[in-house]
Amino acid sequence: MSRDKRLQDRSIYPHWCTDTVRFSDQDAAGHVNNVALCAYLETARLTFIRDVGTMNGGMMARGEDGVRGISAGMNVSFLAESHWPGQVELGTGVINIGTSSITVGSAAFKDGTCIVAAEMTVVRLKGKTPHPIGPELRAALEKYRLKGF
Repeated sequence: MSRDKRLQDRSIYPHWCTDTVRFSDQDAAGHVNNVALCAYLETARLTFIRDVGTMNGGMMARGEDGVRGISAGMNVSFLAESHWPGQVELGTGVINIGTSSITVGSAAFKDGTCIVAAEMTVVRLKGKTPHPIGPELRAALEKYRLKGF
């Protein structure tokens, strides 16, 4: 579990998007449930990968060459209760760039409060084999490093 408090700081994130808190995201007690919180983090990760990775040598989208990205792991910290309705602001940035994978940090903020934060790893594959991150994609990802990591 990631309890790195730096991930709760809005100012470190270079990439932002939003998602809608749906009525169906609530549990029986009226709180946004953990599955919905993970879905917000998925939106953050995939929007980041789409915006940065597909235009710079590809990280996620399956290309003609068969290269694609898969989620390999996620460490999540559920930090605060949240409720419907509203919007969540989703910040994302790069923690680490490996040979064929990246680790991103992301957090969801609702009404000024960090409600969930995570570290997520995405591996670049060709077929079932890890595929190196090329210099063009690596340079693009470096621009999105999280401050302080």
